[in-house]
Amino acid sequence: MKTAILFLLIASVSAMSFAAGPVKVTDISDALAKAETGGKLLFMQFGREACGNCQALKSYIKGGKIPLSPSKFVYADLNCDDKATSQVFYQKFKVSGSTLPFVVIAAADGTQLASRTGYGSPQDYLALIREAEKASKKK
Repeated sequence: MKTAILFLLIASVSAMSFAAGPVKVTDISDALAKAETGGKLLFMQFGREACGNCQALKSYIKGGKIPLSPSKFVYADLNCDDKATSQVFYQKFKVSGSTLPFVVIAAADGTQLASRTGYGSPQDYLALIREAEKASKKK
């Protein structure tokens, strides 16, 4: 009986961890370093808490509609109102458009592979991920 309860407890905790989505990084330098060290793609969301489009994207990721496997991606949720973050982001990445969120997918070495701005459906972001994966294979 104790073994069954322990198993259920472990399974519940594991399921909750998985349902929460990928672990997010909020520091751009840390995100770049983790992607490079782990040899992973970097999915960056550059926006703000008060942005409805940004919150929609976060809900897609957290709800699993945009599966960012921790074994394949580093997920960076970057605050565009932070001056230091903005400076690094704009120096390193180019995004066409003016509507938040700015989303950039970069290779492990920080090379930009794909980007988009503004509201997007889960299918739009999945297409962006496919575009980035295809570009990473050409590198």
